[in-house]
Amino acid sequence: MNIEQFESIIENNPTIFKMVKYCPYEILRHWEYVKYLNGDIVCHQGQQYDCFYIIHKGRADIYFMSETGKKYSQAIYQPGDYIGELEIFDRRPYSCYVKALTDLYLIKIQRDYFMQWLELDRNFSINLVQSLCNHFYRLSQKAGEDALYTLKNRVCNYLLSYGNSREMNDAAPKKIVLEREKLSDRFGVTPRSINRILMYLRKKGIIEIAANVIVIKNKAGLISEGKSDWNE
Repeated sequence: MNIEQFESIIENNPTIFKMVKYCPYEILRHWEYVKYLNGDIVCHQGQQYDCFYIIHKGRADIYFMSETGKKYSQAIYQPGDYIGELEIFDRRPYSCYVKALTDLYLIKIQRDYFMQWLELDRNFSINLVQSLCNHFYRLSQKAGEDALYTLKNRVCNYLLSYGNSREMNDAAPKKIVLEREKLSDRFGVTPRSINRILMYLRKKGIIEIAANVIVIKNKAGLISEGKSDWNE
């Protein structure tokens, strides 16, 4: 990928531009552009990759798989998020799988050039530290919620945060396209456990469910259920 192509890719993405705007010329020409189809595994848990990735377009599921096949989704990555920043320094095997949830477009750079970039570009070093802090902050929040709150609390609050990220207002019902399997993966529980909670919320008139679409009908009710224990 030449520099003109690279500039074209980042010019409409302020998050990526902020990271790479001072990337030295000798590093710029070593970036590569790669595409993965929806459902492709980008990186396998337990394998080593000598690349650093930035998501340009699409979304990726970052999940851990146990030896028994139980899946636990840690995060959904969006454009501007990094992949591989935790493993690249010590060449560690990946701690999680990275799977494309949509067609996924990435820019990537080999480890040797990444290390040079980090040394030469103070702007990127600061951005990387900030990103790592944000990453660990979110993981810390999730770990605390998983340990201290009931599954119903977590599901309700996740639906609220998912809706709020899409500008949900109090007046109109909000439709969320969300697979139940993805919810069970996120919380590390069985689909049956998720279904029990969704049926409870539907019975209370808080949501409606049609295939993979969840309609939030009562935001205030969802907030209340997110704070209360089971009351069937």
